[in-house]
Amino acid sequence: MIDRIYEAAVVPELWPGVLHDVSELAGCFGGILFTTAARQITHWTSSDGARSLFEGFLANREAQEDNIRLKHGIAAKHHGFFGNHQLYGRAEMERSAIYTTFFFPQGLGYAAGSILPMPNGDIAVFDLERRFSDGPVSAEEIARLDAIRPHLARAAALSTRLNLEKARAVVEALGQAGMPAAVLGAGDRVLAANQALQALSRQIVFLAHGKLGLSDPASNQLLTTTLAALGRRDSTSSIPLPSADEAAAGVLHVLPLPGNARDVFNGAKALLIVTQLDRPTSPTAELLTGLFDLTPSEAKVARCLSEGHSTDEVAAALGLSRETVRFYLKGVFAKTGVSRQVDLVALLSGTALPNAG
Repeated sequence: MIDRIYEAAVVPELWPGVLHDVSELAGCFGGILFTTAARQITHWTSSDGARSLFEGFLANREAQEDNIRLKHGIAAKHHGFFGNHQLYGRAEMERSAIYTTFFFPQGLGYAAGSILPMPNGDIAVFDLERRFSDGPVSAEEIARLDAIRPHLARAAALSTRLNLEKARAVVEALGQAGMPAAVLGAGDRVLAANQALQALSRQIVFLAHGKLGLSDPASNQLLTTTLAALGRRDSTSSIPLPSADEAAAGVLHVLPLPGNARDVFNGAKALLIVTQLDRPTSPTAELLTGLFDLTPSEAKVARCLSEGHSTDEVAAALGLSRETVRFYLKGVFAKTGVSRQVDLVALLSGTALPNAG
């Protein structure tokens, strides 16, 4: 089991199987692993036996708002596994919505868990569920879990650090191409920012708690709104950066990074890229194309659109039907994170996409 725990650190698809085996050590029917920032669940995965349970929990707002398990678990600061019965008594369970509206009606209520602080500031939670009729998790079962907890903690930390390194590698590579960039994580905290972006101190400011803001009030409000609506089709993805003193005007592009749904430690939420309007030459988009994994046909369509051509003009220039161009455009939208042609043009304008064969 220990070998598979460390394998899951680099192959997140293995976590469900690991969680199943860990839950069996404590006589539980399923395990859940999730990360949380500011008391909001950011990523999660689970064993097959607990998946529908956690999906139901995420759909139950009342239970989430009265999550005494998480509240008491964090407050306990216990460096090990614990049974929920050790945090509070039956009377408090009967007063709590998470039990009365969610666990008790399903014949559930007892569990074992552990809280782990992560290198990126998030909190990882291991939650192992058992049926109420089976009673509380025993001291012997907790001891079995504590024996493997150091390995779970190291694997979780390793996975988080690997993802932080990926974020740094992306922004540094963009920096080498002359493009200011940053990656934001849960709670809109900055996970990585290159020197080119940090140099834009007249327009972009670094705030308390690892956050980032814009000097212009109107643009900053637009950034706040955009990040709050990230992932929705109607969210704005291009934000103007007015000139400030000697700093030229630019455009800040906000691109969602959905990542691998099973990668519970993938804290990246958004990629920010600045297009500076005073550049003497257009930056290459080879790196962007690689990041977005555009196909050759998608790259051709994107390149033509970035040059200001309409969909019909692109179809005529490439010898394609309008429907085919729209098909490729749909793929470009999905991979770049924008949902409107005007946002795509804003992102790629002035950027020479490589010839696609």
